[in-house]
Amino acid sequence: MSETETDELVIDSSNFNEHFFDVRKFGPKDGQIMARFRAPAVFGSGLQKQDIIALLKKDKATQAAMVMRKIHLAKEPDCYRLLAEMCDDLISGMTDEEVEAKEYEFILEAFYYTKRENVPQDDPHWVTIELSTVAYDEETKTFKVSIDLDKEAAKNS
Repeated sequence: MSETETDELVIDSSNFNEHFFDVRKFGPKDGQIMARFRAPAVFGSGLQKQDIIALLKKDKATQAAMVMRKIHLAKEPDCYRLLAEMCDDLISGMTDEEVEAKEYEFILEAFYYTKRENVPQDDPHWVTIELSTVAYDEETKTFKVSIDLDKEAAKNS
């Protein structure tokens, strides 16, 4: 193997969070860009789906949609469509356990701060977004970021 091949950084599930920082939890750092990951996903069985079913049965669809968007990263309008499908299944007579076991597809969309070299190239799931300026506003205690979508991002959005 050549020296460049042995020095190449491999990012996988074991070190992803060391290189990609969820914008919901972190602010940008100097030299970072924003990267969007968008791909089909499946909402499978588990405690999270049980919680969504419970919200739907308590007539709290608005809260369920918010959970799908904010926690499960379901892109609009998929977060609503998925919940409507679950409601239709429950109304049609499926048990909670059957709805929990059923897989519902949606589009997942997540945003991360990272270094440009960490974003996979020529991967249709990833788009980079330049952070032109990042400034901290002392008064509101928030970051103000201006962004420029790269030309490729604008074409694919």
